[in-house]
Amino acid sequence: KKKKSHPKMTSRTSGATSSSVRRWSLFTAPILLLSNSAYAQEPDQCTENIVVGGCDPNDEEYCKQHCELFGTTYLRDKCCKHVAINTNLLAFEEADLWKPRLANFHKCTGANIHIAYVEGGEDAMEDALKFDVGVNGDPTSGQGIYDAYIVQAPWLTSVFEGLESLSERIKLNDNVIRFNDINQASRSAVSFDGQVRALPLDADYIAMGYRQDVFNKHASRYLEEFGEELTVPRTIEEMVIISERLNGWDHNGDGEGDWGFCLTPQTNYFQAFVAPHLQTQLKDDKDADTGQNIFFDVDTFEPLIYNDGFRKAVELYWRFVKSSNCQYQTPNGQKCSRKTAFPTGRCAGVISMPGTLTNLLREGGKYAPPPENRMDEFLEEGQYWGRREVFPGSSMVIDWNSPETPLVACNDETCPRARNNVNYAPFFSEGGESFGLNGKQSKPSATDAMWDLFAWFSELPVGEIPLAGTYRRSQLTESALDALIEQWNNTILAEDLHAVLNEYFKEEGDGGNPVQDLFIVGFTDYNKALNTELHDNLVLADMADGGLFNM
Repeated sequence: KKKKSHPKMTSRTSGATSSSVRRWSLFTAPILLLSNSAYAQEPDQCTENIVVGGCDPNDEEYCKQHCELFGTTYLRDKCCKHVAINTNLLAFEEADLWKPRLANFHKCTGANIHIAYVEGGEDAMEDALKFDVGVNGDPTSGQGIYDAYIVQAPWLTSVFEGLESLSERIKLNDNVIRFNDINQASRSAVSFDGQVRALPLDADYIAMGYRQDVFNKHASRYLEEFGEELTVPRTIEEMVIISERLNGWDHNGDGEGDWGFCLTPQTNYFQAFVAPHLQTQLKDDKDADTGQNIFFDVDTFEPLIYNDGFRKAVELYWRFVKSSNCQYQTPNGQKCSRKTAFPTGRCAGVISMPGTLTNLLREGGKYAPPPENRMDEFLEEGQYWGRREVFPGSSMVIDWNSPETPLVACNDETCPRARNNVNYAPFFSEGGESFGLNGKQSKPSATDAMWDLFAWFSELPVGEIPLAGTYRRSQLTESALDALIEQWNNTILAEDLHAVLNEYFKEEGDGGNPVQDLFIVGFTDYNKALNTELHDNLVLADMADGGLFNM
């Protein structure tokens, strides 16, 4: 049997490739506050060196300046607490905010946090966790190089036994963590065997964006040709029809025909099409222990693909892809990508995850179309060109109470959580970034320092945590909205985000119907197999090869 190699990582300091890490330490000479002699001593023995080095827990002015940033209080009594403590954090994605936040934490607590990135990013992180944390059921596995990890919930299924349970820490610090304030889907995603194995500080979900300038420009022609108003779609079928109808119309004023809605073909976006057709209730019945899902029968574990709801989702997804940017990019040997398509101004709308969607719709965003690629002259006073909406639902759902499980009209009986006979079921893909501690090999002093970082992060306002977006219900208050408006300098964009999340973050008792991703061992293998069959062999495969795509 061939031995699996360790995920490759690259050293940032030397620039050389090694089997170690692509890592860097933030605390080089300009930032370092402690003398070298202080590093060799225990924190409670460092008073003289702390003062000399610049970190004096008795200096109230210094501690207030560095331990109460952004109006937070958690670090107030932890000034210089972790002097001489060195910790290692393993991550999969770089972010500009890491450097200032870790520098802030160092100036307050004295902790030296070294961050390393897995080469290969998100795709390599699951294997990196297995190598370092160790796999469930094998106490001898795991290299224990790192003290903490940035994770996503599907990766935890094979390694959660090696991660420290955070339940007791959360309980002791719940005045700061406010765990129940975190949205329901993110909380559920990190719980295994009744224990919280990572602290969620983000939420990943799929939503829809559309171009207000394009909708305005084409409104009259659309009404004339189709006898219907061009409005924001409520259902996936309506979104597909609009995409098909706008395909070939000019969206950026260059006189050339453009596309409908844009996307990057991925299994998570397809699953967002499946979700509202299949998940109509959070539980199969009120006394059930296992929730409803869109992947497998919870009793037989048979895949939920042999039904009219799944078939309908495949049909709609195929039509959506045909009218998208893929019709141009794929035949021309390019990756079909919303990130490269949307800036051209050729997309009438887009579906995406939250952080990328902001960069697609925000003025000056990394993937946003510049003014010369838009039709802003069609905007009315007070309008903004880039709008965000909840992902559409479905007016047709599977009737799980019927043995034949037919696709039927949504009503109070077949989909009790519907609004106006449309079943909305937002898909929370992967669960978002969470923070876990090594529970097998790390020293308590290191994990304590990392926990203090995580707990402090949980206090920070939206936009100040690396890689995180809005993930709490309390972040949807009027004051939070005002802060986001000021941060983005865009009222409509901020209001749109809050409107979407007020729906997505609903608790079960309030009618929420969030759809969880597949949190089981084999998540990656399942999605690779689905991607091969769905995209490589069907939707994006040439008709000449038995696929559905006209190259």
